[in-house]
Amino acid sequence: MSQTPARRGRPVTVDRVEVAATALRLFTEHGFGNVTMDDVASACGVARRTLFRLFPSKAAMVWGGSGEARDTIADALAAAGHVDLPEAFDVVRSAFVASSTFPAPALEVTRQRLRLIAADDELLAWGTARIGTSTALVEAFLTRAQGTARPSLHVRSFAAACSAANFAALVWWAQEAPDDDPAGVVDDALSALVDGARTWAVPG
Repeated sequence: MSQTPARRGRPVTVDRVEVAATALRLFTEHGFGNVTMDDVASACGVARRTLFRLFPSKAAMVWGGSGEARDTIADALAAAGHVDLPEAFDVVRSAFVASSTFPAPALEVTRQRLRLIAADDELLAWGTARIGTSTALVEAFLTRAQGTARPSLHVRSFAAACSAANFAALVWWAQEAPDDDPAGVVDDALSALVDGARTWAVPG
């Protein structure tokens, strides 16, 4: 008995953002290590193969959006062009603030992401290794502003401190002050660093 070949319909469109939101909810409720990719696929009503096309791993679901934040910083530094110290410090601060400005619908998902990352060392290491930090971007920008071929000790230290303070401020917001404006929290944290940096940026 011959069978009629099945028709190939239009591929089902899967909302990547909704899948990530569902995964984050599962990770938050049950623990990141206790949820499998199969669990996520089942909760989202998608095939396992489809899920892996969207996200290569659970960690990628958690870190989604972090690449865009780094791109925002890169774009802001590039748009500033060449500026001198200490004006460059304010450019850096503004770039981090811009990267921490989230639309209202994304705030809760961002909180969940940050809480999960802060609670899992392997998850933190995954994102740092694959997405990178903003340290190198800031260091290169400030080295140009300082007019030197190589970064000074102060420039390198300041760049690393800004990246660390930005992350620490966002985690603090997610854990301790979720009703505050994350961009404002980051601005407060980096303003203290900028004030300190001015002491070595002004020629003696």
